Formats: sequence, C-alpha cells, structure tokens
Amino acid sequence: MSIDPTIREVFESTPINRFLGYRLESRTRDEAVLAMPVRPEYVQEAGAIQGGIISALADTAAAYVLLPEAVTDGRRGSGVEFKMNFLLPAFDGAGDLVARARRIKVGRRVAVCAVDVHQGDRHVAHGTFTYLLYRAGEDR
Repeated sequence: MSIDPTIREVFESTPINRFLGYRLESRTRDEAVLAMPVRPEYVQEAGAIQGGIISALADTAAAYVLLPEAVTDGRRGSGVEFKMNFLLPAFDGAGDLVARARRIKVGRRVAVCAVDVHQGDRHVAHGTFTYLLYRAGEDR
C-alpha cells in the first residue's frame, strides 16, 4: 500500500527525521512502520544504543500513526506521556532499528498507541504513547 503523498512530504521535510535518518516504510490509519540506521554515535557507555535514541524513533512512529487523521478540522496533537520498556540492548552493527506503531484508541481529546521496536529478529523495546488532541488557541 502506498503512503499518502501529503504525509510522506511532511515526514520527509521534518528536520529531525532527516537528521536521524528515519525512513517511513509504511503507513495506514492503524499502523505506521519507521526504520532508522544505527550509527556509532548512538552508542552509550555500556556499548548499547542509548535509550533516548530508541525512544525518539518510537515517539515519531506513534505520531505518524495517530496524528494525520486525529488532527483534522483545526485540531492539533501533542505528546503528553510515554512509557518505554527496554527488553534487550540494541547494538551498532546489528542492523537497522524498526518501530511498528499500532493505534489503540483515538477519542475526542486523547489518543493512545503501542510501539514495538525491533533490531533484526530481536524485540528490543515496547512503548505506550499518549497524545492530547486540542484545537489551536484552546486552553490545554
């Protein structure tokens, strides 16, 4: 399935997505899959990929599954909470990180999704992301 050209354009024009080398692999209303290369600069003291790098990928995957349809009619979305469980370490030289975000619930004011991050066949992290949906100028 092809990705909506407007969503692809927004994704590719976002500076952080380009900086970290994210690729939008697939995207439907219910699921978004992003990938990123692992670079030596992402390694922390113990030799694994730093958790914030993994969290940033997962957060972006969450945004792309939740926000395109949720922010219609002048609404906007902003992340308000996330929880990450790091299940196994990810390493430089072990392949790209791939985040698969699944929509759990989108209501009038709150949207929630789950994200699983893999490196090859290794499930390295799981996260839950909550977004607040609001209208521009509305008291949040």
